[in-house]
Amino acid sequence: MTPVKTEIRALVKLALPVSLAQLAMVGMSATDVLIAGSVGTVDLAGMNLGANAWNMIVLFFMGIGFATQPLVAKQFGARNDAGVKHQLHQSLWLCSFLGVIATATVLVGARMLLLLNFETDMLQIAHDYLAAIAWCALPLSITPAARGTLEGLSQTRSVLWIVLAAFLINIPLDYIFVNGLYGFPKMGGVGCAWATVIVVWGMFIAMLLMLIWHKALRHLSLLDAVAAPHRRSILRTLKLGLPIGFSIVIELSMFCGAGILIASFGSVEAGAHAVAITVASMSFMLYVGLGQGVTIRASQFLGAEDPTSAWFTVKTGIAFNLVLAATIGVLFVIGAEFLVSLFSDDAEVIKLAIVLLYFGAAFQIADCLQVAVICALRAYHDTASPPKYQLLAFWVFGLPIGVGLAFYQWWPGLEGAKGMWIAMVLSLFIVGILLMRRLRNMVAGSEYEFNPASAEV
Repeated sequence: MTPVKTEIRALVKLALPVSLAQLAMVGMSATDVLIAGSVGTVDLAGMNLGANAWNMIVLFFMGIGFATQPLVAKQFGARNDAGVKHQLHQSLWLCSFLGVIATATVLVGARMLLLLNFETDMLQIAHDYLAAIAWCALPLSITPAARGTLEGLSQTRSVLWIVLAAFLINIPLDYIFVNGLYGFPKMGGVGCAWATVIVVWGMFIAMLLMLIWHKALRHLSLLDAVAAPHRRSILRTLKLGLPIGFSIVIELSMFCGAGILIASFGSVEAGAHAVAITVASMSFMLYVGLGQGVTIRASQFLGAEDPTSAWFTVKTGIAFNLVLAATIGVLFVIGAEFLVSLFSDDAEVIKLAIVLLYFGAAFQIADCLQVAVICALRAYHDTASPPKYQLLAFWVFGLPIGVGLAFYQWWPGLEGAKGMWIAMVLSLFIVGILLMRRLRNMVAGSEYEFNPASAEV
């Protein structure tokens, strides 16, 4: 077997559970869209507006916790059990504090939504959705510390089973709360938020129990005698994680911001965007999962002081991701009508969503490239470059182009949601190319250095 095939097999074995877990996470959002859409277009649009605002807030705080994964993976590669335990404890302290701030921010955001000049019914649903889902901001902010530790220790299958169980439980809860069954009031799209609160708390508790009880981790006593907050370790985690949070916010400010702007065109455009972005996001999670597999495996090699193997993992992982994205893009073009029809029976919504999903085919290559390189950079502890390039691509180029096409009809026929989607695709290609150049220059220039002992207390 060639080295490339061997590496792909190792990557897939590690990353497939991560990809499936990510797919299950977005599957919960897809379930929300599917069930809320069956109630009506206004419920679908209102829930999607609230979800856009929710994602922009909570994913920033979660992004900071994502630093746990490469930090733990490097300690694991260096065979530093004490370093693994210490990193977990400090990440838990940091993420718990962030979770409190996240909860307050979401509640304030719910009030601010009511100030927008959109359809009244849609705004009220979005407000109620945010006010409900705010109560899982705390566990969702802490989860990356627990999940990142499990994945950094190569226990990706354990994470998969927990997230898959959460996805399956979310389906009946959505249906019950949205439609008001078994004595519960009929909540419409807001019911999806309360279902999310229940499954997120359950998922968080299950991951903590997995850290304690998993047979491969018991000897580490990961949650025994939790260490006091250690200022230098928390600041080191914050320094690595804060750019990840900003990177997510900058990207989501383009995508969620696009969703909010598209909502101003009415329920049909908002509903079509919700359907198309949900389908596109399902495939995106496969790229994220494979990218995180590259982060974990390359981090472990770097912790073991084997940079040659780390770079080979990075190159192989990025190439494999791009081939996967091209294949999925073709499937989107072939099956666009079937896919969007799963989420709505509104003829106007379906018609527009099909067009948006054609743009989504090009979206696959662009999004895959940027996320694959971002994940590779995390292994080398470069989290500062992505937000800089994303700020340039999304805000300097993407947003003005999107607004010009969508609102000012710079190109006839590409107004509204179609204009915003073209801008998103262009922005992602710019980010991916710039980050690929940064990665090659950084590795070629030997700018990365890791000392496993530096993380010990």
